[in-house]
Amino acid sequence: MIPTLAALYVLATEGGIPASDWRAKIAVPLGILIFVGSVYLLLRSNLGTRRGYLVLGTSLWGFMVIYALFWTFGAPGTPPATGPQSLPGQELDAYEDVWRPFAGDSNLANDANYSVVKSFPEGFGAVPANFLPTANTGAADIQTFFSTSAGLREKPVGETWAVVPDSIRYTTSANGQPLIGATFQETFQPSPDGEEPAGEVGTINPDGETYTAFGFFDAGSPLFPSLVMLGLVTLLFALHAGLLYRDEGKERRARERTSEDQEEGRLVPAGR
Repeated sequence: MIPTLAALYVLATEGGIPASDWRAKIAVPLGILIFVGSVYLLLRSNLGTRRGYLVLGTSLWGFMVIYALFWTFGAPGTPPATGPQSLPGQELDAYEDVWRPFAGDSNLANDANYSVVKSFPEGFGAVPANFLPTANTGAADIQTFFSTSAGLREKPVGETWAVVPDSIRYTTSANGQPLIGATFQETFQPSPDGEEPAGEVGTINPDGETYTAFGFFDAGSPLFPSLVMLGLVTLLFALHAGLLYRDEGKERRARERTSEDQEEGRLVPAGR
């Protein structure tokens, strides 16, 4: 169901049609109308309006419960937390893991949880092998923040700077979050007048300026939106299943009463 609607949205936005176009906006509602509405019409023609809706709702939300279980907890070949990444009205990465960069002289560095950065590199060690890819990503995010962030009055890291090899150091903050420090340094670049630099372009200039910055890893809560979706669809499934059971029970009791009435009508009282 969801992949089908997502495919409809992609088809609507390809071929030069922007997401703001009215045709792109009606793609998902149109998909629901066609694929869900047509099934409802078929059920309604056989079961009636109320029973057809309850059968459709129970089947749809039961299917979504299975989907949400896969989204939340994963399955063979499917990693966990692959469902919705945010709740309505939030940024798409609201619950994703993220690196939070900060400077060694910032207010955050004065926080007791992160004050270890004041003694850098003391208190820091080598990055664990299993955390190295994440730490490298963190160093890149820290560099991007300090070289491009519009919120900084001055950008202490140039866009052409690079991480000093083996400068990434690792520790754990007082509140248990992974914490890294990394040193960035100028690289050889052509001069404005086109003169060739003393070293290969893009490599570290040992005489260039340096800047050391830090970042802690916020693991976020990527499972939360999937858990919310799982709870919602489970509630809807239980509600529709209960109403369907009740509706079928009422019909069964009505049939039984009718059958009893018919049997009583065929009985001939004694003495006549």
